Amino acid sequence: MSKPIPISVLTANRLSDGVVVFLDYEGAWSESLAGALIANAPDEARALEARGAHDAARNIVVEPYLVEVRATEQGLVPVRYRERVRAAGPSVLDDVPGYSPNPLPASGEREAVPHAQAA
Repeated sequence: MSKPIPISVLTANRLSDGVVVFLDYEGAWSESLAGALIANAPDEARALEARGAHDAARNIVVEPYLVEVRATEQGLVPVRYRERVRAAGPSVLDDVPGYSPNPLPASGEREAVPHAQAA
C-alpha cells in the first residue's frame, strides 16, 4: 500500500502586524488557509520556499516555512496541532488582528477549558 503524498502550504507572519498569513493562488499573502497555494510535489514545495525567501528579503513576511496539510471535506487542515492553532488565530485575545473565537481542535483532542470553568 502506498503512502499518501503529503501536501504543503507556505505560511509566515506578516511583518507589518504579525498576523499569520498563507501564500495564496494569486501570489499574495492571505489570512485565510482556504485559498492557500498547495504544493503537491517536492519541486512545487521548493518553489514555495523560494517565494517565501524572496518576500522575507523584501520585508513583507517573517520566517516563512512549509506546513503539511491534509484536504478534508471542510477544506485544508494542518496536520500538526500547533499549525491548527496558528491557522485559527490567537486563542486568548479578542482584540488581536486575525482572532477567531472558535479555534478548530483536531477530532479526538480536547479543547482547553479556562481555570474558572474547570472546577
